[in-house]
Amino acid sequence: MNEPQLRGVLYGHGRMGQFHAAKIADRSDIDLSVVDLCQRLLGSPALSPDFAIIATPTTTHAQVAGPLLNRGIPCLIEKPLASSMDDARRLAEYSNLYVGHIERFNPVFSALGDLDAEYIEIERLSTFSGRANDVDVIDDLMIHVIDLLSQMMPGPIIDIRAKGIGVMGSQPDIVNARIEVELGRQRVGVVNLTASRISPRPVRTWRVVEPGRYWSLDLKNHEAKMVNWADQEMTTQPVPIPKTDALTAEHDAFFRAISENTPFPCTGREALEALQLAERIRSCLL
Repeated sequence: MNEPQLRGVLYGHGRMGQFHAAKIADRSDIDLSVVDLCQRLLGSPALSPDFAIIATPTTTHAQVAGPLLNRGIPCLIEKPLASSMDDARRLAEYSNLYVGHIERFNPVFSALGDLDAEYIEIERLSTFSGRANDVDVIDDLMIHVIDLLSQMMPGPIIDIRAKGIGVMGSQPDIVNARIEVELGRQRVGVVNLTASRISPRPVRTWRVVEPGRYWSLDLKNHEAKMVNWADQEMTTQPVPIPKTDALTAEHDAFFRAISENTPFPCTGREALEALQLAERIRSCLL
């Protein structure tokens, strides 16, 4: 059997930590030790790890990752980057920081390529699980959408309107936001997005309108349809989606980045920008 090429440590053995551990367990090129939330070792520790994956509660990200980053150890941190803007700014300064905004690796988006979106309607709904109760639904679920929006509509934000409702506690569990973005050439893009973590069923849908085309995307079931109304046929065309696993693709990109110095799709600075937009939405809540 070949020796592992990289040895790392996974911090956190909750829901996301278990996903990371299960995916990497199938790889012969990676040797992974696991530390649970109480810092109890679950595997053989790497004395000088080649990398670390941080899947602890958001409020502990800076505490866990900071010393590792200072030692020069590459860290893949689960979204959101941090629970405070000060911590996020400090972490974003590290060039060896990578952030796991997993929807960047969703095969639906890899199949579509660049879109000239003018209107986007998004629903990201989840059933109540009790996880991630250290953050509100904006940092828990909506942050996925916010990160993607910064890539699809990178122009200046003109206006934000938002409404939030706390159901299970004082923090918002349902948030709807309407965002207007300057697209240039006297065009304005509009995004209407809803995030909920108390839905009866999980939903991850996008409806995207660009000049001459309409897209219906299901990120959960990896399905996409396109209507080309420029030809006035209004025919719905299914879009083939590659059968890839997003977390595996994220791991592959991370390991290539630290082994071959290739770019990783989400840097600390981009994750910080997503948190800054999340904070702007939060400040507009009614």
